[in-house]
Amino acid sequence: MSLLDVVVLGPDGHSRTNLEETIRRLGHSAVGLDPASVAGLPPTHGDVLMLDLRGEDRSWSDLTSELLDDERPLVIVADQPRRMVQTLAGRPAGTLLLTGSEDDSGFRVAFTLCNALCSTSRPTTRRVRAASWGLPSALRAATAF
Repeated sequence: MSLLDVVVLGPDGHSRTNLEETIRRLGHSAVGLDPASVAGLPPTHGDVLMLDLRGEDRSWSDLTSELLDDERPLVIVADQPRRMVQTLAGRPAGTLLLTGSEDDSGFRVAFTLCNALCSTSRPTTRRVRAASWGLPSALRAATAF
């Protein structure tokens, strides 16, 4: 399995920091990013997006269209049902859902699937985005419960 660069989207704090540490412990690289500051994220940064929907009940609707269009696999970490999970489930580039207690084996399975999605969905040359680009686009659909 190839090592992945994972962009963890979520509010600053303990939950996102724990996700980043888990990703690194499993041998991948992680960069945390608060969704309020995504406008400056380089379009080629990260192989996988991880969206932390746990905890606070904040609105993510402003990111939905960009996440739907992103070309990287998306891993959603959620602790309760949310409408956004249903909306993002059919993304062409792939959506994985992790629920329940955080367990390394669940993350390993998710990263194995992301590796497969990355190898089959990536074009030979990456599309260049405008300088005003805000957040990543579409992925191939797969859902893990």
